[in-house]
Parts: sequence; structure tokens; C-alpha cells
Amino acid sequence: MENPYWHPFYKPHPIDFDDIRENCFKSFCILKASSALEGMAPEGIGEPTHKYFFQNAEAKLSSHLLDIAIRMRTLEDILKNHRLSGMYGGFIETISDTYNLGSIHGGVNPSDSKDLTFREACNKIIHAEDLRYVYDNGSNDRDGDFAWGMTGVLEMSGKIQSKDWDVWLSLEDFLSMCLEIADRFDVTDPD
Repeated sequence: MENPYWHPFYKPHPIDFDDIRENCFKSFCILKASSALEGMAPEGIGEPTHKYFFQNAEAKLSSHLLDIAIRMRTLEDILKNHRLSGMYGGFIETISDTYNLGSIHGGVNPSDSKDLTFREACNKIIHAEDLRYVYDNGSNDRDGDFAWGMTGVLEMSGKIQSKDWDVWLSLEDFLSMCLEIADRFDVTDPD
């Protein structure tokens, strides 16, 4: 048998676009289930499935987002030195106008905020020290005893070297952008 080490073809990490799509789907389902439970009174959320959801939703969502971000950043690094690099860059530039991923703030002054790029969104998910899903309870009464639902915004913070950064990320826009990229660059997809 021939030693696989010596195969002449380029062998980057394989990117499983179906896994990316599946994690986008699962993330979207968690977001929508959370918002569907928003505003429910305590007596309406006492079932074991509700309790399990509230105990595990953030951890599951964070896990899916981390997996997506790592795969998408890996894809970007692979394509950077590939014959498709120009096509990828052009595609990202084109669809970036469609989505508002959020903003990044890395200074003392609030005016230091800028729009978040897709690459930055992936990097910040990977390197975040603190992830906070933004919640609403569907009521103006912040002390009311109602279920809180995710709004679809993720706030993240961390440090790069000794400089603090904060990010606001629209999860639905991020997931949609990931799906568009997967659909465009999945070479196994017949379209």
C-alpha cells in the first residue's frame, strides 16, 4: 500500500458544509424556541422540557456557534491561498452589504465603534472571554415573573494583547451569512 503522506494533492482541513448547515439550523431553533417562550408566566413553563431547555440553551447555542466559527475561519484560511480566493473575497464583499452583523468596540471612546466584518465575527466567537445572550421578557415590568427569551443578539467581550474589546453580534444575520457561504462554496452541492 502506498504511503498517503506522499500523495501529491493539496490536503487542507476538510470542511463539512452539511455540519455547518446543521449547526446553523440548531442555533436558529434554539433562538426561536427561546423567543417563543418569552413572556410566559411561571405556571406555563413548569414542564420538564421547558426546564431542560432553560438549563441548557445557552451552552448548546455557544457550542454550535463555536463549531461554526472555527469551520468558517478555517474555510477562509484555506481559500486565502486557493485559486478561489478572489471569488471568495468578492462574494463576502457582496453579501456583507445584505447583513448587519453588528459592531465592534475596542477603545475608551464610544465613537471607536465600527461595523463587524464576517472574519471578525468568527474570530470574536472563538476568542470571547465572556458571552452574554441578550434577553427580553416581553414586558415593561422588569421585575415581573415572566420567562425571558433571547432577542438574537450576542454580546461578547475579551482582550487582544492588553486591549479590551466588546462586540454586539446579530446571530440571525451571522447564521444566514454562514449558510450563504456554505451554499456558494460547497463543491459537493450540485447547484
